[in-house]
Amino acid sequence: MRKLSILLAVWALSGCAHVDSPGDVKYAKDAAGNYSQGEAALKDGRTQEALKYFEHIRFKYPYSDVASLADLGIADAHFEREKYVEAIEAYRNFVKMHPNHAKADYASFRVALSHYKDIPSDFILFPPSSEKDQTSVRQARTTLEDFLRDWPKSPFIPEAEKLLVQLKRRLAEHELYVANFYIHRDHWQAAVSRLSKLLEDFPGTELEAQALLLLGRSYLELGEKEKAREALQRLLQQFPGGAHRPEAERLLKRAA
Repeated sequence: MRKLSILLAVWALSGCAHVDSPGDVKYAKDAAGNYSQGEAALKDGRTQEALKYFEHIRFKYPYSDVASLADLGIADAHFEREKYVEAIEAYRNFVKMHPNHAKADYASFRVALSHYKDIPSDFILFPPSSEKDQTSVRQARTTLEDFLRDWPKSPFIPEAEKLLVQLKRRLAEHELYVANFYIHRDHWQAAVSRLSKLLEDFPGTELEAQALLLLGRSYLELGEKEKAREALQRLLQQFPGGAHRPEAERLLKRAA
């Protein structure tokens, strides 16, 4: 049995000697060749190999025509490996070092997209996203808004706008969750503060009608009938056929 184990081990080692281990690369003789091989590896999902090719260019051919593209390739490889913190840093460095590059807008968008991808996902055992800390969501929103401001003609604008709508919806849901938390504890002034912030920061979301209804109710509980009427009348004007109309009309009678 021991001899058999030894033979198997020798066979395994001899077999491995003829096969490159994952990530082994054979460098080309010039920068362009290495970049082509790095691109191919990245496209095939061999991100560790791609990193080796791109980093080889960075250190051996720093003044070549493809050196800047290799820097971008490093960022892309980190992104594909879901190493978003590293990707953000690499994309930012690319924009900083090559602000006039043809792909500077791409790198800038990828900074925002990396922040978006780095937002903790929902999981069945954890609270819904609206109940979680929103720091990463706010950061992603800020970088997307920066991108939209800095690159108004970029072809990535439509995708960025779509992502921004999703983030605003998520932040609005969080404000509504906190407002309801205060309402259930009769902390009406705190609820007013949160609902007012939701309406000011995230106009046009699907939650606006519900926020106006809760705002009207909260003002009523505080005895501020004029402000309650303003919120409820705004609700009826903006959403005349909405599901919240009956309750809004009932509260308006109380406010009268």
